[in-house]
Amino acid sequence: MLTEEPEDIIELDIKIDSSINLDSLNWIQYNPRKDIKRWGCSITSLNGNDNGIPDLDSLLEFNRLNNTNFGERDFKTLTKHAGPFTTFLSNFQCGRSHYLKLGSGGFFPWHRDNDFSCFRIIYTVNGCNPNNLVWIEGDKPLHLEDHRWYYINTKKKHCLFAFGTAILAVFNVVKSNDNVSKLFKSARIK
Repeated sequence: MLTEEPEDIIELDIKIDSSINLDSLNWIQYNPRKDIKRWGCSITSLNGNDNGIPDLDSLLEFNRLNNTNFGERDFKTLTKHAGPFTTFLSNFQCGRSHYLKLGSGGFFPWHRDNDFSCFRIIYTVNGCNPNNLVWIEGDKPLHLEDHRWYYINTKKKHCLFAFGTAILAVFNVVKSNDNVSKLFKSARIK
């Protein structure tokens, strides 16, 4: 089993099945106890619902408040919004996955993702370029472009800030030898 994370960022060559209809997405406040311009739409959830409970919440906070023990890997049922990613989701075993929209001024403060049973693959939907979205990883800004797939090591400290609307799709991929092998096979640069 892989114990070390690969590089901090790897651009991937993965296709999506169809275009994304942003008007059809069910945007819910992301981390509802925080008044930050962030919304999500579930790609996977506990039961296929897209109401965002608890999959668009901070799992740490939701578990503490509700005496539950949900983890990233528990959210594996596809919602009606998974369509453009059906092939990806049939090839990679994923847990909690969602669209994420940051409005103008939306941000994530410095943090580290702490579920070591998963790693993150990101698809940049819209507004994810250096002129609109700043993603700092460790001490370096990342240069992201729209309509691209990236593995990003979110176990390192990182933060995001949007100057205008930015939309990403975030996939928590189960850390297994099979998924890591598929990750490296998908790398644009081999």
